[in-house]
Parts: sequence; structure tokens; C-alpha cells
Amino acid sequence: MSKFSWNKLNKPFFVMAPMDGITSSPFRRVVKRCGADVVFSEMIAAEAVYYKSKKTLAMMNFHEEERPYIVQIFGKDTEKMVGAVQYIEKEVKPDGIDINMGCPAKKVVSGGRGSALLLDPEKAVEIVRTVRSATKLPLSVKTRIGWEKFNIQPLVKEFENAGIDALTIHGRTKTQGFAGEPDLDALKEIKKLVKIPVIGNGGINSVEDAQKMLSFTGCDGIMVARGALGNPWIFKSLHFLRHSGSVQNLDYKPNFEEIRNLALLHLQMNIEEFGPKKGIFDMRKHYGWYFKGFPGASELRKKLVLAETKNEIRSIIEKMG
Repeated sequence: MSKFSWNKLNKPFFVMAPMDGITSSPFRRVVKRCGADVVFSEMIAAEAVYYKSKKTLAMMNFHEEERPYIVQIFGKDTEKMVGAVQYIEKEVKPDGIDINMGCPAKKVVSGGRGSALLLDPEKAVEIVRTVRSATKLPLSVKTRIGWEKFNIQPLVKEFENAGIDALTIHGRTKTQGFAGEPDLDALKEIKKLVKIPVIGNGGINSVEDAQKMLSFTGCDGIMVARGALGNPWIFKSLHFLRHSGSVQNLDYKPNFEEIRNLALLHLQMNIEEFGPKKGIFDMRKHYGWYFKGFPGASELRKKLVLAETKNEIRSIIEKMG
């Protein structure tokens, strides 16, 4: 049984967000090495776990160095959610389960899942209560401040009363998607409303963003999403913030050699995890994030996207260095 507890983490703590097609095991290991306190799986469809989809089951594979590792699931069918959670607890053995009730993607919402559950609070509470009774693992929920406006307060109290251990709030509504500034006033109100740890999420692209959210809202932790793409070192900067409380001179800037070495390590782990073909293909999106802002970066990325072998990729990167 996992000994992980959201309450026992050093505060403030810093978490790598679940991102579809991004937070695979190699990427999670990269951000852990850079200082992430907790990492999440990609968003996992409960129904696919219930029916034992090989592809979905493989997505939950992880290495011990990734702990604490949380599997995030989404769905609307209570029976299948329970079946999925029980399978995950027994076979995957993560450190916790997270229920996604905030994803605004059309393909998720159209199936009544993700943030669509904000429109059906009774169903949302039923899912949380039933899943809570089905697992001994720490259980958390990730959601948004509302569908069109900030009105999540009664629902998060229901979640707390149902026994969840932590709550992540994206400070935007579903209709906002990822646009606009996160509503820090809403996060502050939610933090005062519940006793469980609250993790703030949305718009965290720098240490300054994290410090602003923490100091204004009083959140216990910060979840970083797109701000870590190409910059997993943001977690190194956030560790400095935890120990000093100040943002001065804390924005860690890796040199080209550090970026090159980490990108090559990421590539190697990808190949080992997925095989050469998928491992190399999956890395292509990451090159645009890793090699951004350097002289000749655009030409470098074009070459890397066309490269088909590890040695070819290494040669291209080392020539630039």
C-alpha cells in the first residue's frame, strides 16, 4: 500500500500536470530529475481500462524513480470508473488516483466526461463517493472554477465531504479553455472553503507566476502544465522559491549544453520505452520546445523532425553545440 500523503509533502509543493500525449514515463522522469515533487500519468479513459485496452494499460507503466506517481482517470460511468480504479490499485500500484473533471476538450466533453460533469453535479458527486469507497489509495479531483462562471464552491465542499484527499483547481472556466488570466480570487476563496490541500493550476509559465499565485491564494501547491514544455528546469527554479520565498534571481536558465544533454537523455529514454520508431517520432514535438530561442533554432528543428535514427539526431544536435 502506498505511503504517499498529500498532507505530508513539503509546502509549497510543485506538481507536473497530466497532459495528453505528453506526460509519458520518459517525460515524467525528465521533470522528476529537474525537481517535480509529484507527477501524473496522461489522462486515462476509465472505460478503456475497464475493457483492458492494451494501449491504455501500457500508458500507465511507470518506473520507481517517478514516485510519487498519480494515475488520472476520466469517465462518466460509475461502474466502469470503479472497475478501472480497482484494476489500477491492484495491478499498476501508483501512489494515488486523480479524477479529471476539468478537461475542456470537445471529444471528452461531448461524451459527458471531464468538465461536462460540472453541468451534472449530482453525477460528479456520485462518481467521487463511489470511487472513494472503492480504493484505499489517496484520491484527488482536478476541476475548474465552473462552466461559464465561478460557481464551483458547493461542489468542492461535496467532494471534500465525500473524502477526497486533495483538490486541484484550474483557475479558468470551461468556456475560457486556456485563454485569459486565471482567477486568483476564485482560487483564494476555494482555499478558504476547504481543509484539504488545494493545488493551483493555470497560467504557470515562470517562477513569478507561481509566486504570485501562491502568495495571493494561499494554495498548498502549484501544478505546472505547458510551462514545463521545453523547460523542465522550471521545477529547479520552483525549488529555489520554496526555500527562499523570493523570486529574485531564481529563474534558472540552462545553457545549450544542458539543454542538448537533457534532450538526448529524453530521446534515449523514449527509445528504450517505446522502441526506435515510436520513440523517435514521439520526440519530434519536444524539439520545438527544447530548442527555442537559440540562433539557428528554426533550422535545427527542421532537421531534427526529418531525422530517423538516434545517431543522426545526436549528430545534428552536437554540430550545433
